[in-house]
Amino acid sequence: MVEIEGYKVVPLRMTPDAKHCHSIYMREHFIRLMDPNKPKGRTLFLLNIPPYVTEASLKVFFKQFGKVESVQFAAKPGREETIKWYEGLDEPFSNVKAPFIFKVAYVVFEKGSSIGKALSIESLDLFNSSQECLIKTGMELWHEEYEQKYLLDPEATKKRIKLYMAGYDKRERAALEEAKTSEADADGWVTVGKEGRNAGFEQKESVIGRIENKLAKDKKTKELKNFYTFQIRESKMQNIVEMRKKFEEDKRKIELLKQSRRFKPF
Repeated sequence: MVEIEGYKVVPLRMTPDAKHCHSIYMREHFIRLMDPNKPKGRTLFLLNIPPYVTEASLKVFFKQFGKVESVQFAAKPGREETIKWYEGLDEPFSNVKAPFIFKVAYVVFEKGSSIGKALSIESLDLFNSSQECLIKTGMELWHEEYEQKYLLDPEATKKRIKLYMAGYDKRERAALEEAKTSEADADGWVTVGKEGRNAGFEQKESVIGRIENKLAKDKKTKELKNFYTFQIRESKMQNIVEMRKKFEEDKRKIELLKQSRRFKPF
């Protein structure tokens, strides 16, 4: 059994006769800060997991050592890294996908005794009793991803849309009822709508325009002029510029008067 800095090194086999295998590093997971999603004494930590390895395949392999509660991936070790990995994946109609990169894995067992059994393995075999690989790689994997991306099932898509819209309508009705009753939520906020005791203003362009004009006028009346030093300096400079313009304009007018009064015998 090969060990490197506390990690047990095991080969990852896709077929029983595989000779040149990828290496996986395993040890029991333990950190100073407690994480309820990765409980101490029941979590196995794996490093150098290839991109094509799935959660389901690891769950199938490790269930022989005891019931597996969950298998979680992350881009790198860290308390918040697992949350980042799954962020946006479960949202409806989301195009977010887990990154296709090498990753780490956390295998959480129901019992702590399963950790010792899992660490006693000689290889991590991702194939079943019929010697069929549990995961897809290469062109087979690319073809499956292509079909999932472009070849959608119309009936399944309609069903998802109906479920989403039903939930959306339910949330909208609940928000409308809250606006009517004007009841405060758990944080003390009151939803304001067009109806109820605390009705808000109508969101029309004319109403919004009047409010914006009123706010602009109030801002002008409340604005302090020549209060700060830079305002006084800018005001003086502006006066000098205006005086120079007036001086040049007066000179031009005087020249025009002189030309109009000049004696012209012919």
